[in-house]
Amino acid sequence: MNVGIFFKVANDFLIDAVPVEESEPYGDALQYGGHYDFHEFLDPTVPLERRFKAHDYDYYPRGRVVFFPKLNAFNLYADPCMTPDDINRIIDLFSLDGQAVEVTADKHYRCSRCNRSYFE
Repeated sequence: MNVGIFFKVANDFLIDAVPVEESEPYGDALQYGGHYDFHEFLDPTVPLERRFKAHDYDYYPRGRVVFFPKLNAFNLYADPCMTPDDINRIIDLFSLDGQAVEVTADKHYRCSRCNRSYFE
């Protein structure tokens, strides 16, 4: 079971995740990573990463997986562009099969298509 961040680039995902045991506390949650920092410090080595870096960090759909120990449950914050298949793929990528996962929209996770005020 992992927590962290993700981006959807074309039909693939870039993730930055760690096992829950290596996560960082944030209020009542355990989380990992930052979207801006991931983008800023990524040294692209493959075409997907180069495509990602060709735009600002908030251009592509993105989100975050956090764990709430008191509830023994995960929240998956996702851009509204994410389809049910995308959500299932993220659950697989973060090894959350069989876990309690609540999928939640959050105004912080809006890509260039979902954010009417987006300006690159």
